[in-house]
Amino acid sequence: MKKLFVIVLTLLIALTAVGPAFAAGSARGTFSLVANISAIDPVSGAVTVTVITGNKLVKSYIGQNLVMTTTASTRYLYKSSATAVPATITFDGLKVGDAVSVNGKLANGVWTASRITVGASLTCLP
Repeated sequence: MKKLFVIVLTLLIALTAVGPAFAAGSARGTFSLVANISAIDPVSGAVTVTVITGNKLVKSYIGQNLVMTTTASTRYLYKSSATAVPATITFDGLKVGDAVSVNGKLANGVWTASRITVGASLTCLP
């Protein structure tokens, strides 16, 4: 009985130590980033951005290109310095080179944008 207890305890400790490593490999969560649009694919609705800064989930991707998947529920906004309230735009209003802030979810390696705002300040997070 004592051996069984030791074996079960050892397995639990091993699983506790290995679990976070597996979780890190399949990153998930809510992301927030500031970037420049580097490519737009109107056929798939994907937007490729070059990351400038972001929350903890994004920090390791600074300087890299990420493909943002969009959906029918993705909101597109345009924020100019003249207006305090962002104006609604469409996917077609996005342009390569635009500074944007993007919020969304990362699941199974897919970055899905829930909101893309053109005219983002490149010095801070949205």
